[in-house]
Amino acid sequence: MNRQVNKKQKRIYAVVVRDNKQLFLFLSICRTPQGDVYVNFPRNHNPNFNPHSSYHTSGQHHQKSFGHKAMVRYRQKPDANFRSTENVITTGIASDEPRAINMPCQTTDFHEVFEIPVSELRPEKYRTMISVDITEAGGKPIITPGGRVVRQAIFKDEIPWILVTVFDTNLR
Repeated sequence: MNRQVNKKQKRIYAVVVRDNKQLFLFLSICRTPQGDVYVNFPRNHNPNFNPHSSYHTSGQHHQKSFGHKAMVRYRQKPDANFRSTENVITTGIASDEPRAINMPCQTTDFHEVFEIPVSELRPEKYRTMISVDITEAGGKPIITPGGRVVRQAIFKDEIPWILVTVFDTNLR
């Protein structure tokens, strides 16, 4: 679904895996009207867990779960002067994980949906990865050296763009 962009509202994107006829939500990405970008790991088993990575308009980037920040860094501000590519999060995804996490996806809850067929995911842990980057127009993803891009989505609602890349690490 591709809704008309209203820059005064937050935009929420889904990264989903199609396994047969079912869609499983793996990540959600939110861009606030102020320009903050959040990558959320929707998990129902513990409401206090709330794992996510955020890249704020101040340039602050961090990971957070159970209300505690980790890996706090300051990078370039995600504004009109943004250049190159900055990684928000890279995470592994094996072919059995979306079904095990069991977060069915309702696509109408999102502005856009990036769908990954389960057949494109490897069964081995840390062989298939998802990278979520913010990038200038036409920027390149940040992936493992020697990795092979399997599938990509670009959300161009604002500068910097949000670039989601599924890649095979080619590590054996």
